[in-house]
Amino acid sequence: MDPVKPDQDKEKLAEQYDKFVKMAHEFYTAGRDMSQEALSVAVSKTRAQMTALGELSADQASSFANYMKRDLEQTAEDVTRMGENAKEHLSPRRIGAGALSSLASLLQTGADSLRNLAGTPASPRTYNTGEVTSAGTLTCTACRHQEQFSKTGVVPTCSNCRGTVFEKLGE
Repeated sequence: MDPVKPDQDKEKLAEQYDKFVKMAHEFYTAGRDMSQEALSVAVSKTRAQMTALGELSADQASSFANYMKRDLEQTAEDVTRMGENAKEHLSPRRIGAGALSSLASLLQTGADSLRNLAGTPASPRTYNTGEVTSAGTLTCTACRHQEQFSKTGVVPTCSNCRGTVFEKLGE
């Protein structure tokens, strides 16, 4: 994935990414097919439309598609972790009963669905300076300093060591 150019407006780029994801979601949910292939078609339509309208360059649209796949993979991992944490922190006597058991199953089903949509990760999920990321906490791989994102944003250099490679750990 190509990082964004340093001279680009980072806030605008984050807004464009949010628009890209929203448009892909609209294309995806407009159909009845909720498969990985349908999501791929929705992302392709989004890339084509935003490029045709001049809102994104072909390279940006390609990068955004990759960022979206990475964010889906991370979300699936986070939902799985939430289900595991819920089971660990709730009373074992209660987890097998009624609503709690159903909620834990629902979290697992949601994680499985997201994982199926995202597909198998092509490579470890790393976040590089200049790339766009969704909200969350990024951890510098060099010094373990954390950078917080309350909304979509462009990954900066590490404010602690000037590192440029991050990972998003479960939250």
